[in-house]
Amino acid sequence: MQFTASDFEIFQARFQGDADWNGRRLDIRHRLQAFGEAFVEGMHTLGLAMDRRESLHHPQASNGKRVRRQRTMIFRDKKSRKVLQSFLGKDLGKDLNSAVNNVHFQLGLDDRGAYWGMRLDPGAWYDLNVLLKRAEEEPGRQEIVESCAKADGFQLEIDRGGARPLSTMTTRDWRDLAGTVRPGESGLNIIQRMSAEAVAAAGEDFGQGVCTDLLRLTPIYRLSCWSTDSPSGVSW
Repeated sequence: MQFTASDFEIFQARFQGDADWNGRRLDIRHRLQAFGEAFVEGMHTLGLAMDRRESLHHPQASNGKRVRRQRTMIFRDKKSRKVLQSFLGKDLGKDLNSAVNNVHFQLGLDDRGAYWGMRLDPGAWYDLNVLLKRAEEEPGRQEIVESCAKADGFQLEIDRGGARPLSTMTTRDWRDLAGTVRPGESGLNIIQRMSAEAVAAAGEDFGQGVCTDLLRLTPIYRLSCWSTDSPSGVSW
């Protein structure tokens, strides 16, 4: 999988709402989908069952009639979602089939370049709650720090605030986050970015590099992803 400089140009403002570019965006969607499918297969070999879903490639009401970015998202599979839905109940679990309401891996493109990593949106409050519960005390905090140390190059962002290097965060940093971040209100983003020029220059090596990077986030994903034996279950 590779992208050219022209792939990023269609996310510029003058093209975002133009349906004539849907074919070009569909081609990008297919490439992102192929990456997502390959990554799902790779996660399966690690014992993690995942599904993938792509964002819209055409302007419509739900994206403000503008395609500002495209991405593929990889998240817990249908069977795992059903388990969580049963735990949460009908009302809280009704929106769980949306990728953004689950902790998810992502690879996306916008007019500046590519970005990839792991994301917990406010709708994935049960997953963020699990991570923060681990961060409240030992040995959970140390497990998080050790997992993050394997992810050099990624930045941690809270609610699109200032970024900090994930791999250098300490147990005290995570203790502080556990006391200030509120599941359901805040989002957490672990991310790397690359300029459009650098992505184009990487050629076919780009996809493999992203896959290798995302796999390094598997330990922190496991510590974030809700399961029946997660610490303290889910609180609200």
